[in-house]
Amino acid sequence: MASYSFQVWWILSLLALLFLAGWVGRQTGQGKLGILIDGRGRYSLTHFQVVLWTVVILSSILGVLISQGFDPKAVQFPPELLGLMGIIAGSGVLATGVKESKNAPGSRANVARTGPFTLSNGKKTTISARFAQIWLEEEGDQADRVVDITKYQNFIFTLVILGFYVTAAWKTGGLPQLSEGIVWLIGISHAGYVGGKVPDKK
Repeated sequence: MASYSFQVWWILSLLALLFLAGWVGRQTGQGKLGILIDGRGRYSLTHFQVVLWTVVILSSILGVLISQGFDPKAVQFPPELLGLMGIIAGSGVLATGVKESKNAPGSRANVARTGPFTLSNGKKTTISARFAQIWLEEEGDQADRVVDITKYQNFIFTLVILGFYVTAAWKTGGLPQLSEGIVWLIGISHAGYVGGKVPDKK
């Protein structure tokens, strides 16, 4: 019965947090997915990951807390879950730092912001926000034209490991125990993603 109660409160909490994320997005003037758009006016993989994991993990914590009568002792954080949360947060900070360094005046990086965009040959094109930017190149002449393989890999790994988390939490009726292998897998994926953002792309 406790597991069923957790599942019900998890779903309700998840819906409430998704509604809140949509409301926050609308406040940007970019629509209900505006929370996923970064300072360049593009859909961001970093924003997507932080929002997605925040909504899923926080809603599952709320599900446990509410189903156990708001007893804080009932919320036991497995070490692997804390490690996963640390990787997501750390990756977000590092990725944002790399982006800001390339946005700074004097940077040689030709970042693709929404609006007019000048290619290396002097030709101009127009960049507009679209969800596919989560896995597309974000600078240089290939911006929005080819897939950034490190972003795509990280996007797929995120969905797969999120699926593991949701399935495990649903079956156990609470915060799941994740294997160290999964934490290492997401860590390696995020390291590749952040590392792939460092070089300037022509």
